[in-house]
Amino acid sequence: MGFLRLIRIGNLAIIALTMFGVWVAEDQRTYRETDINFMLFVFFTLLIAGAGNAINDYFDYKSDRINNPQRVVIEKTIKKRWAIIIHWGFNFIALVISIYLSWQLKSWFYVFIHLFATTLLWLYSLHIKRYLFWSNFVISILVALIPLITMKFILDTHLFAIHLESILVFSGFALVVNFAREIIKDIQDIEGDKLREIKSFALVYGTSSARTITALVLLLLIPLCIIGYSMHAFSFFLWFNVLFIGGYAMGLLGLILLLFQASEKTINTVLKLSLVLGCCSMYFL
Repeated sequence: MGFLRLIRIGNLAIIALTMFGVWVAEDQRTYRETDINFMLFVFFTLLIAGAGNAINDYFDYKSDRINNPQRVVIEKTIKKRWAIIIHWGFNFIALVISIYLSWQLKSWFYVFIHLFATTLLWLYSLHIKRYLFWSNFVISILVALIPLITMKFILDTHLFAIHLESILVFSGFALVVNFAREIIKDIQDIEGDKLREIKSFALVYGTSSARTITALVLLLLIPLCIIGYSMHAFSFFLWFNVLFIGGYAMGLLGLILLLFQASEKTINTVLKLSLVLGCCSMYFL
């Protein structure tokens, strides 16, 4: 259980849900010869994300004892050295898979994305978290890249991308919602962040201003939705619209909860549900 909490199995499940959503949207289920490579690609992505979560907990050990003492794994169920071993072990396996995929698909993109993501996650945990804006933006952009790199894999298998506009809009949706979540999480973690001298919006501008910034970020969902429908990027299937509009509605509910001074924990949960609904909608494109 401690191991699953260290790698944040819930977050990894959302990543897998997103990747399979893009895969199903492009109707790749009929191309059995590429299934094994896609499974490896998903596994490769989850390994990088899990390694990043492990090293983040390693560096955040002291601040997490203040922010989330009940959820601390390091030195409770897993020794610090094992967090490092898991980090490097996961990244090594991911590197091997990236080399295999690059060879199979005749593209060095997979080795590049491995080196790019692992280096960025290491720097994020060690340094970038201390800088205003970038600490929130880095994780948000990595999350937003997940549907895009999945689309890249599909194109590398010499198959047509029939929902490219939809995936681009969903990527923007993920970027906005995750950026808002990162600011809300900083408000929740404000006491522990003082210990590491992290310059979050909450610490630099205060909690009230950080909530205002979050509200402004969530307002971007409105023009994004308008752009998506004007591009005819969305399906007319009932379940797609139920889930997609539900995901957007939950994002805007987060905005309303901010205005009514709801707790950060409640807003964080609502925004996470918004992401899950958005992911699920892609299965019905």
